[in-house]
Formats: sequence, structure tokens, C-alpha cells
Amino acid sequence: MSFLIAKQPIFDKKGNIVAYEVYLRKKGNMLEYPKEVPYNRSTYIILEILMEHGINKLGEGKKVMLNLSVDSLLNKALENLPLEKLIFELIPPQIQIGAVVINQALKSMEKFKEAGVVMAASYDITLKESYKQFVEEALIITVDFPHLTDPRLVSLKAKGKKLLITKIENEKQYNKALEIGDFFEGNYLEAPYVLKEFEIAPYLKNTLVRLMAMLHSAQSLKEIARFISYDVGLTAKLLRFVNSAYFSPIQEVKSVEQACSMLGMKNIRNFIFLLAMNDYISVENPVLWKKALTRAFLASEMAKRIMPDLEDAAYLMGLFSLIDEILGVDKISFLKEINIDEIILDGYTGKHKKLRELLDFASQLEEKYPIIQSSEDPYDSGILTNIEKITGINRSELLRMTKDAYEKAEYILNI
Repeated sequence: MSFLIAKQPIFDKKGNIVAYEVYLRKKGNMLEYPKEVPYNRSTYIILEILMEHGINKLGEGKKVMLNLSVDSLLNKALENLPLEKLIFELIPPQIQIGAVVINQALKSMEKFKEAGVVMAASYDITLKESYKQFVEEALIITVDFPHLTDPRLVSLKAKGKKLLITKIENEKQYNKALEIGDFFEGNYLEAPYVLKEFEIAPYLKNTLVRLMAMLHSAQSLKEIARFISYDVGLTAKLLRFVNSAYFSPIQEVKSVEQACSMLGMKNIRNFIFLLAMNDYISVENPVLWKKALTRAFLASEMAKRIMPDLEDAAYLMGLFSLIDEILGVDKISFLKEINIDEIILDGYTGKHKKLRELLDFASQLEEKYPIIQSSEDPYDSGILTNIEKITGINRSELLRMTKDAYEKAEYILNI
């Protein structure tokens, strides 16, 4: 999958450029956001571009407008930018957020305003009652030209809001927009141009390299928690994950540090890899990703019973087992580039026979489970009989483990 980072100028009534919008788009369609990329990941990608090129260069001395989902206001990495040169256009998050996150986001919004950020609210934000305060705090309302007929825009103007009218495609639309708007953007005025093109595979590889380096260098859970807190996407996923039915905590886990303590040093590495990859691979190929997740959970559970010292390695072998098919890369080369542990590479090559055997068993169970489950007597399966004989794990336990692995994989896909 390919996507683009583009920028497009924003004009005032006199035709002067006052800002540039920087946004993510699909390759081949500059008008469409790549819905496959979660908003919180989009924020992180665009931040990387800002760090790489510098805001002054990208904005050519003007302000730069970024599209941020409401929950992305909690991204601590934003605080490292020259805030007085930014406009934040707020859009609704893809995943519904609760009152706690909304209140935290409002506090962050106020801090950003105090630091010089100009706040804008998208038209979609104005449609949701739960985000009413964000609209009240914003100076600018962004609205696509087709929505100019909405009578609420007149009342918003009366309250002192500025209107940024986007997607202006011809002279007639521009003249109409001039009657009510304050700022303007669209292909009629000036088309966007590409700053950078991304492919999922190399971008994911860079993400995993970064995570691997952090996990190897971190001396404590506190260090890992601090690293995670700078990535709003990973933070949100981790907190949602530990508060889910998957763990069923007695009390809500509210901080990254709490989440890391709950998981422990032993498990945090595996879950970070899983959550970091899930955003991309679940979109790239959900069928194969579900198979890989199932294998990871199965291999881990089997190792726990017969080779507990290999539990983590077995898990990662399952997790990366189909990475070559999903991303179209050479598996061994890819894993070497992200500095995966040598023992896992040895498992794939067969040099470590026990790990290789574990993965083979997990793969067989994952592939044949639907057939086994639908048979007259699931416990009479030849695969279950053979694996029971070799591993010593009872076939009823193997069947239960496989069922659990399927359910966990399905859950992860929908986080």
C-alpha cells in the first residue's frame, strides 16, 4: 500500500497565502484520505515529516495546518514543535472516546492555545454534540464547499468564528465562497503537491527498528512507559487493550506506566510489537494477519507447557510467520534489518529444531481448525492425535487452546 504526504496553500480574501495544510492522502487520489491508515498513525507520520523538513521550510514562513483527531491532542510529541507556527484542525476520532479522554483533550487544547497554536474545528466536529466545547474554543471552522448551504455556518460566523472553505474546484464556487468565507483552499486556487511517498513495508520496518532499539536499551518499565507515551497511537491502543475483556482489570488502567506494570517486563515487548504492527498489517492483509496472530498465541501457549524458556520466541515466530506474504518482503532479510533475536531466525531456518517444530504445530492447528471443529468428532482428528503424541499436550487442551487463539486474534483485529 502506498500513501502520500502533500501540502496545499490556504489563501485569504486578498489572494495572499496565509498558511499551508499538510496532510495524508492516497496515492493516485489527492482528494481522498487513506481510511486504511488510522488517524493517530497519520499524526505520527506527519510529525516525522515536520521533524525531517522543518516547519519553516514546509510552511515557507507561513503557518502550517495539521489535521488531528481529538484524541491526538494528547500526543506529547506535539509539544516539541514550534507551536506558534501551527494550526490544529480537529477532526472526530475513528474510535469513539469517552468523557475522560474528551476532558483531557480539552485541557491539552487550552495549553496549545496558550502556547500560540491556532485552533480550528472541522465541519464534522460541529455535527457532534459531544464535541461542542471544541467548536466553542476554536477560532476557525473548516468546511468543504458542498456544505456551505448549512444554515449553522451563519450562526457560527455571528459568534466570531472564521470560515476556511475547502475543496473549491472552479471560479463559480470561489465567488460563492468569497461571500461568506475568510480563508480558502482548493484545486481552483492551487493544487496540492507531494512532499513524500510512503510504502507500508519500509515504514513499518522503521517503526519496528525503533521499537526494538528502545526495548533493548530500556532498563526499566518506567523507561518503556516514557517511550510509549510519546506515541499517541501506541498509547491509545495499549490503554484500550489492557482495559479490554482480554485482561478484564478490576479497575480502569489510566496511565501508560500502570499498563506497563500490569503487563510486566516479560510481556510488554510482545504486546508492543503486536499493537504497533496491528494498525498497518490488519489493513494490508487482515486474513493473513489473523492467521499470524492465531499462530503466535498458539505457539506461545504450547511453549508455555512444554518449553517455557522459549515462550517469547515462539510467540514472535508466530507473529512474523507470514510477514513475507503480507508485505512482499524476504522474511529473513526483513527480520535481520529490524534486529530480531537470532534464536527466532534460527527457528525459521530450522537450525533451532524445537522452535521450528512448535511453529509447524501451531500452523497446522491454525490451518485445520475449521475442519476439525466442524467434524463429527473433533477429538478424533489425526493432527490432534499426532501433536498430542509428540508434545504430551492433551488433545482436548490443544483444541481449547486453538479456539482461544482464534478468538484472541479476532479481538486484536478489531482493537
